[in-house]
Amino acid sequence: MQEDFLGLMRQLGPDLAAEMARRALVLERIAALSPVGRRQLAARLNLPEREIRSVAAFLKEEGFIHLDAAGMTLTPKAESILPSAREFSRAMRGLTALETQLATALHINRVCVVAGDFDQDARVLQDVGRIAAQRVRSLLQSGSTLAVTGGATMAQVAHFMSSPTPMNVMVVPARGGMGRAVETQANTLAAEIARKIGGHHRLMHLPDHMDAAAMQEMCKLPEIKEALELLQRADVLLHGIGRADDMARNRQMSMPQLRQLLDKGAVAEAFGYYFDAAGECLYSASSVGMDLAHLSPTCQMVAVAAGRRKAQAMLAVLKRYRHTMLVTDEGAAQEMLRLMNSSS
Repeated sequence: MQEDFLGLMRQLGPDLAAEMARRALVLERIAALSPVGRRQLAARLNLPEREIRSVAAFLKEEGFIHLDAAGMTLTPKAESILPSAREFSRAMRGLTALETQLATALHINRVCVVAGDFDQDARVLQDVGRIAAQRVRSLLQSGSTLAVTGGATMAQVAHFMSSPTPMNVMVVPARGGMGRAVETQANTLAAEIARKIGGHHRLMHLPDHMDAAAMQEMCKLPEIKEALELLQRADVLLHGIGRADDMARNRQMSMPQLRQLLDKGAVAEAFGYYFDAAGECLYSASSVGMDLAHLSPTCQMVAVAAGRRKAQAMLAVLKRYRHTMLVTDEGAAQEMLRLMNSSS
C-alpha cells in the first residue's frame, strides 16, 4: 500500500513529492546531527545551501525547528512526526525497498541500510554506527551477554551506544588484543559499551599472535577462562567484516603468507577467520577468542560494515553464518545485490 501511494504521488505531483521528500530528509538529518548549521547540513546532504535555507525557513515557520547561533534543533512538535517523516524519506529514496530486497536475498531477519557510500564519504560511517547502536540496544535484555569485535566500524557503534537507564548486561571482547590502535581494540570497545549502557565487562589482554602451547597456557588463567566461557554463552554477537587483504595487512601478516592466502581465494575476514567467496574458512589467526563452532545456537549475530568495496567480503561471511541483522550503507547494499544477480 505504501509503495502504491508513493507511486501515485510521483505520478500526480512529482514536484510536491520531491519537496515533501526534501523536507522530510532535512528534518531527519537535523534530528541526527543537531544542533547543526544550514551550511554544514547542505554540505552533508550535497545540496545547495539556498535549498536548505528555504526548507529550514518553512520548517521554522511551521514550528518544527528552532534556529539559533548553535544551529538547528527539533521542537517537540517535530519529534511527534519524526518517525513518519523518517519512514517517508527512506521510502522516497528507495532505501526501504533496498532493505527488503537484501533481507530476502540473504535470508536475514532485518537489514538496515543508511544513505550514501562510505567509500565516497567517510561521514557515512557515523550514520551506520548510530543506527547499529540503536538496533543492537533493542536486542539486549537484562541478563544478556554481548560479545563485540574491534575495528573502526565497531568504534562508531560504541560511540553512539546509550541507555536511558542502567542495564544488567555483560559485555565481553570477542577476541584478544591486536597490534593496532588501542582505541579500536575489542577490549577497549567492550569497556566503552558497558560504561555507556551501565553494564559490566570482562577483558582479554592477550597478544594477537601466540603459538599453540602459549595459547593453551593463557587460557588457563582464571580471568581469561571466565571471559571465554562468557563468550560461548553470548546472546548477541556484534561484529564487523573486513576485506581479507586489508585485514591481513592490519594484522601484520607476512607477505608470503598473505600471497598464499589470496591465491587460495580469500576475500573476507571476520573474528580472525578468513573466508573465500563461497564462505569457506581458509585460515584462522592464532588468537584467543570466540569459537564459532561452539557458539550458542540462540546467539543473535549482528554484522555491521560499510562501503561498496566490502560488498564481496560481506557476502562471503553472510553465506557462512546465519545472521539476525545486517547494518550497512547504500553503496554496499547495491553492490551486494549486483554481485548476487550477476552470479545467478
